[in-house]
Amino acid sequence: PILSRKYADFHKAEQVHSPQLLSWQLATHNRYVSEIMRGCSRGCRFCHAGYFYRPVRERDPRQILAELLKEVQADGWDEAGLISLSSSDYTCIRELLFALLDAIDTDKTHISLPSLRVDSLDSRLVSLMQSLGREGLTIAPEAGSQRLRDVINKNLSEAEILQGVEIAKSMGWQKIKLYFMIGLPTETEADIREIIDLIHKINYCANKRMNISVTISPFTPKPFTPFQWAAMAEPDTLLKRAQFIKAAFIKNRNIKLKYHTIENSVLEACLTRGDLRMAKVLHSAWEAGALFDGWNESWDWKRWQLAFARHGLVPEDFTAARDIDATLAWDFVDIGVCKKFLKSEYEKAQKAELSPDCRDICTQCGVCNENLSVVNADADMYAAPAPAAKPRPQYDPHRQYRYRVFYRKTRLLRFISHLDWMRMLFRRIAVLELPTVFTMGFSPHPKVSLSPPLPIGVESHAEYFDISFYRPFSPDEILREFCRCSIPDFVLTACEEIPGKAALPESEYLSIELNEALLIEKNPLLRAFAQAGSMLFTKCSEKRSKTYDLKQIILALELNGDSLMIHKSLQSPSLYDVLAEILKMDKRDLFRYRVIRRRFGYPDRTN
Repeated sequence: PILSRKYADFHKAEQVHSPQLLSWQLATHNRYVSEIMRGCSRGCRFCHAGYFYRPVRERDPRQILAELLKEVQADGWDEAGLISLSSSDYTCIRELLFALLDAIDTDKTHISLPSLRVDSLDSRLVSLMQSLGREGLTIAPEAGSQRLRDVINKNLSEAEILQGVEIAKSMGWQKIKLYFMIGLPTETEADIREIIDLIHKINYCANKRMNISVTISPFTPKPFTPFQWAAMAEPDTLLKRAQFIKAAFIKNRNIKLKYHTIENSVLEACLTRGDLRMAKVLHSAWEAGALFDGWNESWDWKRWQLAFARHGLVPEDFTAARDIDATLAWDFVDIGVCKKFLKSEYEKAQKAELSPDCRDICTQCGVCNENLSVVNADADMYAAPAPAAKPRPQYDPHRQYRYRVFYRKTRLLRFISHLDWMRMLFRRIAVLELPTVFTMGFSPHPKVSLSPPLPIGVESHAEYFDISFYRPFSPDEILREFCRCSIPDFVLTACEEIPGKAALPESEYLSIELNEALLIEKNPLLRAFAQAGSMLFTKCSEKRSKTYDLKQIILALELNGDSLMIHKSLQSPSLYDVLAEILKMDKRDLFRYRVIRRRFGYPDRTN
């Protein structure tokens, strides 16, 4: 068999931690991630991760705190997540949150705590989470009836669910997220109706004032779980049940309900329980154009149906129930949890019998041995106090000093969009720990305004940003500080104080480096544009179309060697759209030529 590797010792910082990579583009979860523990002891019978990552191994809270502070200070993260399969089950979660409150500026760095179990919430923990910026509660009952929750070993009662809602309401939270599954083993129509009843009870408990978001997911049987032998419900049945639940809340404005695409879940089940035959289906679907199927606009179920048919298969070959004594395609992989234990859990599910949390009573799953076992964190974390937060100087909030910092944005940096560049700049400003003025909203950010956006692919020798401080600096001091930003292809050129209202540009001067042959070919078009009284251009988008006179957009065109010098108004449309129209070229062909923004034009001065 192939043995899965388990990391036993999470207390060796040099092996566990490495600096997190910074993404230029906005990631789905754009935050620093600190794994506070691995594994889950609850034993939900549908959950692949709960069995695959056994046993529970908690990290030292002192180590977590030190690493989180180091990363936030080094890279300016505005959010840090304490991540695990069930973060509220972490032994020292309250002590860790108290230490974080003492050590970080929660106005600038938000602490997220996903994967909370509602039955482990209390007013103290919720109050801590509120202090760290959380404003909503997530509950995953998975099933509406207590019987079905017992079948899946979701040891959560209706009373505990409603108690969690009461606590959230008392703290002034306004959002609740609910997660349910349909198509679970032994599910009946009565269980579906109980989902509706439970949502109504939660809404009533929340005084019908909280915004409730409900997500319905089809159950897909996973390998290495007690339900690996179970069948997936028929797609038509799943769709009817999802629509039945959604129809019950059409008139409730504060309840938003969505369900996953059924065909997506069918494919998920085929991939998770597939064998070598599924590899052929996967290859055929790819040949037919299945490439970015995670995006709705690219998803096409017919491609997959044809791929199955090409090899004489149907999805039911993989979603149907398996004989409990049959050899499974993944039996050659040993994750440490013995098959005998999974069989016993499957049999207990048929009887709706619960299994205990394995941190309370060992369930003999087989994963623990002399080299690997449950590791709990030391609750006495204050034996080694957290690093003291730096004292914050006090400034007069009414006295602010504004500066304009000029820089070049060249080479690879030209491929970074305006918003992505702005986020990275804000992050580096936070790292410098200057007395920067921040906005006063719920999510404060530096009070900084940037020069007009550049089209992606355009370099610039004339970019700037305006920034405000609570104390005066000399321009040289500011340049020295920002030289510490360490951003590739970001070159500082000058800085000046803004004594009054900042001058804003109204035009830009650019150059595009073309080859001699192209300039000769396009010269008649350039002359025609220069001689024309007007040249109309219509820019079309999905929502509307707008017509521009390009003679009002392009203020001057001039040849200078192999370069075309352009004086352009800053109003839309973009430079590439304008040049494509004037030169009668495909816009994509223009991307191969180097374009540089040289300087800005101002209404009362040119500099």
